[in-house]
Amino acid sequence: MMEKKNILNIKNILRDFSGLAEARRNHTFRTKLVFIFSAVTIAMVLLFAYRVVNGAMNKILVVNEGGEFVHFKAVRQDMLYESLLKNHCYHTAYYLNSFDRLSLQENRARALFLVNKPDANTIFAKYQADRGYGDALELGVVYRTEFEKMLSVSVSGDEYHVTFSSVLSIINGNDVRKIRILSEGTVIRTTPRFPENTSGFFFRTYNQQYEMP
Repeated sequence: MMEKKNILNIKNILRDFSGLAEARRNHTFRTKLVFIFSAVTIAMVLLFAYRVVNGAMNKILVVNEGGEFVHFKAVRQDMLYESLLKNHCYHTAYYLNSFDRLSLQENRARALFLVNKPDANTIFAKYQADRGYGDALELGVVYRTEFEKMLSVSVSGDEYHVTFSSVLSIINGNDVRKIRILSEGTVIRTTPRFPENTSGFFFRTYNQQYEMP
């Protein structure tokens, strides 16, 4: 009788052990399913994020000074760079070649944020030698430069080779003399700096020639 009872106890133990083993297998299987599902979900999220970021890299949202979207319109990056490059050429020609009695020192200082110092000093030295600065300070002559147009733009890696023209007006009372300035240079990207250099471009090399319009 005792032997039969021991056999029944052993069977019960084996049955409980088998149930426990089965429960562990089921738990392990469910755990694997959870890990697989989590991995797939994370992969899908990363793929979606990559596509969003990759698409955003080719587009820039333009905002005005108040932080509002301009027409809520995305502008292609190359078109925006072209506009900024033109703006940089405009300001470079202006600050290098525009001055009067009051703005001479300020414009020279601002030009140095747009173009390398040796090339800027070459232009400053010409105005000094030609009595341009002297006439502005002593006679009140006004030198005013207006950007005319881009003549060419070519891209080489991270550099832009540009040529453009501007018109310099030398105003002495009622007498106005005009000179066309032909500019050429190599532009690189740099960190924008407000208000001195808002375009984020800088002339690594720059030179200009003068001719009658």
